[in-house]
Amino acid sequence: MIFRKIYRSLLLSIIALFYYGCEKTVSIDTGKIKPRLVLNSLIEPDSVVKIELSKSKSLMDESQWVEMIDQSSIKIFEDNTLIQTLTNSIEGLYVASFKPKENINYRIEIDNNTFGHVSASATIPPKPVLVSVIPTTELTPGSSPRYYKYKITIKDDGSHRDYYYLRAFIIQKGFSPGMEFSDISGYDIYSDDRVVVSDDHTLRGVLFDDGAFDGFDYELIVYSPFRLTQGYSLWFELASISREYYNYLASVVTQNNAGDNPFAEPVIIKSNVQNGTGIFGARNSVFMQASTN
Repeated sequence: MIFRKIYRSLLLSIIALFYYGCEKTVSIDTGKIKPRLVLNSLIEPDSVVKIELSKSKSLMDESQWVEMIDQSSIKIFEDNTLIQTLTNSIEGLYVASFKPKENINYRIEIDNNTFGHVSASATIPPKPVLVSVIPTTELTPGSSPRYYKYKITIKDDGSHRDYYYLRAFIIQKGFSPGMEFSDISGYDIYSDDRVVVSDDHTLRGVLFDDGAFDGFDYELIVYSPFRLTQGYSLWFELASISREYYNYLASVVTQNNAGDNPFAEPVIIKSNVQNGTGIFGARNSVFMQASTN
């Protein structure tokens, strides 16, 4: 079971990336742009469905405050069958009572007096196959001999296009993902492999798809400048993610990589929310502890 801290951290990261990953100076008539409903939700098989609603902010608004939306009717459909309606929230967070299944299409339909009808859909992909995680001394163009490097072996079945998001966590020894505990922290990893979306410190993880190795095993080398703290173990999470969530993350990375470059083309953050904005994504994860060999 995916532990709550990781899920909550990831959901908050989605919201933060959406609001603050989009800072570019452009000429715009703000009088013609109306606020939109922002829907953020990430579904996975081991967690109940959670949906966060808020109001979009103007580019001219420099405040840190985000207006959450508490008054909405949310209908959740499973393969076109209505399975639950949500009307109550706590600070814009609506929580369903069921856990979604993989390979099933879920659709969210929202009716709000201010923003009208908003909808989005997502399908949880099959669980990925993580074969091994072992330390390595192999150098890559972007890594230093002083970096800590790991070789990740993935088995791809080739039955469909797969999208992956790899992250790492430091967990106190004696504990593992799914156990109730408080001592856990993210572990930044990077990769300069040709299949990876180039990332200048946006996701703290590695984003890639199987376009170059569809149907084959693949070895991916990741590295980190940070030493593992004594008394802690390193765990890797490999998530299969929906295409829409992949496109969203890739667009955020592309925009953040452009930074303050005045010659960079504006990047539109990808969204699969109709008549609104945000992201309704899906993921299916496996965890593996890094070998100490």
